[in-house]
Amino acid sequence: MSAALLQAPVAPRPVTIDKIVAVVNNEVITQNQLDRRVSLLIKRLAARDVTVPPRHLLARKVLSQMVLQRLELQYAHNIGIRVSRAQVKHAETALAARNHMTLPQFEQAVATEGFTPAGFRHRLRTEITIRTLIMRRISRSVIVTRRAVDRFLAQTRAADGTRYHVAEITLQFPVAADTSARQAVRKRALRILKKIRAGEPFSQAAIAHSQDTHALEGGDIGWRTAAHLRPSFVRALRQMKSGDVRLVSGRGAYYVIKLKGKRAGLKGPEHEQVRLREIVLRPSRRVSLLIAREKLKALKTRLAQGAHFKTLARAYSEGSTAARGGSLGWMTVAGLPPALAEAARHLPLHTVGGPYATARGQALIEVVARRMRAGMTRNEARRLLRMRKGNALYVRWLQTLRDDAYVRYPSRV
Repeated sequence: MSAALLQAPVAPRPVTIDKIVAVVNNEVITQNQLDRRVSLLIKRLAARDVTVPPRHLLARKVLSQMVLQRLELQYAHNIGIRVSRAQVKHAETALAARNHMTLPQFEQAVATEGFTPAGFRHRLRTEITIRTLIMRRISRSVIVTRRAVDRFLAQTRAADGTRYHVAEITLQFPVAADTSARQAVRKRALRILKKIRAGEPFSQAAIAHSQDTHALEGGDIGWRTAAHLRPSFVRALRQMKSGDVRLVSGRGAYYVIKLKGKRAGLKGPEHEQVRLREIVLRPSRRVSLLIAREKLKALKTRLAQGAHFKTLARAYSEGSTAARGGSLGWMTVAGLPPALAEAARHLPLHTVGGPYATARGQALIEVVARRMRAGMTRNEARRLLRMRKGNALYVRWLQTLRDDAYVRYPSRV
């Protein structure tokens, strides 16, 4: 080998240099973080046969979502919200149980979607943090009057139970916006509607333009009854055929909606209701998941030996129902998490089942009574109205949070 060859310089390996794509107050979002999130989303959309828009459009939408999420996490940290490892572990266990999997099976399943175990737990921690923030900042301020419940129940009874499969594109404007600002948003919505009717896939348009939480799912909000849709949607949907697309106006937004399917009112299991009682223990830093389950098993033994459910619920339950002796009232079976729905359908009356993993903790439940549903209960109506009001407040609060923040984009995405 010649000396010249021995002295020839070795070409350095190419180095990928990360760069900042957004500054959010005193934190940054990098290109690598954005690329990972976009790649995960593309994989998820492809698995659902959703038409994926050009990557640069998708990246802009994802970055906008990441900025809002970072602002929420900063706000949560500033008001003292912290999520423990035990809470994350419990949430992961509950998700596995809800999907009828062991924890190792569940970890394998999320790995197929591109998540490492640590990455998925980080995502869970973020979701729990934001959920806690919404509860503390928004949900507690929502008030639903008796008159509103009465009016809603009357409207629900007049409905025929038809279920609609809907996709939506939301274009928002401030409630106090002047006529010219509203008209500008309306014209934009009409342009999007025209493109869709000319052949652009609805899912692609939703990902590129929609401003709601379903945007990155192609705008698909799933199957809903009239009670779970905006009244303006229902009026339009009743006149639409499957595949139709229409512009609908609403408070603070214009919507482009697509009717993907329609079903007559369903009968059977969805109308079955149970009256439940619960005893809930929440795993924490001091009480592990295993200890919580063992405590519940001990309480279950005491109940089998004749102890009163109400007495033990008041003494030991960590759920919001403790003061009521664990009473959850009447619940629609179809609305329960899968593990609880299965138990609610098959547990004999006045028999205690569990422990079960739920979103609120490990739980024992007892079925006190069963009935076939005659209509929506007042509690269900109140919960639904609270959710609607809460969602509207949340959207407005999030916009205020964004307006008050320092956000800068040093690099073009």
